[in-house]
Amino acid sequence: MTTNSTAINDLYADVVADLIPFYDNMVLLPNQALILNSYNISGTAGDTVKIPTHDAYTAGATVAEGNQIITGASESDFSTTAASISVVKRGAGSFVTEESLEDGGIATVRTAVTTQLSRAIAQSTDIAGFRVALTNAETALTDISDVTVTTVGPAAGALTGADVAVVMSPEAMGYAMKREPTLKMFNDVDRDRHDMVATVRNGFVQVRPGFINGVVSSNVVAEATAAIRCNLDDISQAVTNLRTANAPTDASGFYVACVTPAQEYHLASQLNNVNVSGGNIGDLSMIGNGALLDGLIGQAVGCRFFRSNNLPTGLATA
Repeated sequence: MTTNSTAINDLYADVVADLIPFYDNMVLLPNQALILNSYNISGTAGDTVKIPTHDAYTAGATVAEGNQIITGASESDFSTTAASISVVKRGAGSFVTEESLEDGGIATVRTAVTTQLSRAIAQSTDIAGFRVALTNAETALTDISDVTVTTVGPAAGALTGADVAVVMSPEAMGYAMKREPTLKMFNDVDRDRHDMVATVRNGFVQVRPGFINGVVSSNVVAEATAAIRCNLDDISQAVTNLRTANAPTDASGFYVACVTPAQEYHLASQLNNVNVSGGNIGDLSMIGNGALLDGLIGQAVGCRFFRSNNLPTGLATA
């Protein structure tokens, strides 16, 4: 009777209804502002998406009137390959006891469960996405030598621990979702509780590795050595590398720069002229920092800035 009670039905309905929008709001990578090549394959057969890619285009040739155009040096090779996305399941679970419902209230428990489960699957998605962006695999990075895309920043020997930012084109990666964020619940009569499990099936792939750069810097927030802190010159160099590779921007002409909290502080320190050793913060407010970084500085270096706790951080540098 407990499982079918009005209170449990309300809790279940509220959590399911809240899970998808909460998941969407929490996840940084699976949105078309960062990844244009996004596919929802729920309800279809198979667990793999193949994204066709073609070779880099070559310059056309000067052709005399009446001569063949498709011949010799003017012939272009448009052979295609495919970048494949294989979806995997990510999940998180929680126990809700009958006492929690009785003592905590439906609204309170609903919020707690929604937050816990949706953040868990959102975080696992972001972590996987950033790993794929830097290595084309979901395997954890332990050393900056694990990064396979082009990197800019200080030499490994100058660092004791490294954070890696991602600067990329919106067309650099692909994302596929096979299962929308879903919650299942059943009543554990023996323990007088309700077991709730949230899952999602998704995956990432590098479509154009040349459209992604990593920015390496110190993982120490109050890093006193300017040479190994994240700086705008490194971000600008990564953007230049993307422009050289003809990497497309978004509709407003920007690339995407995802940085760690330590790197965000380093960049803000440049704007504030922070005295790191003395701990003196300049006059710009946090809102001012954000407006300047996203507005003037973003336009100057050509990218939009996002902060994430799910980028690789504290990597070895051997």
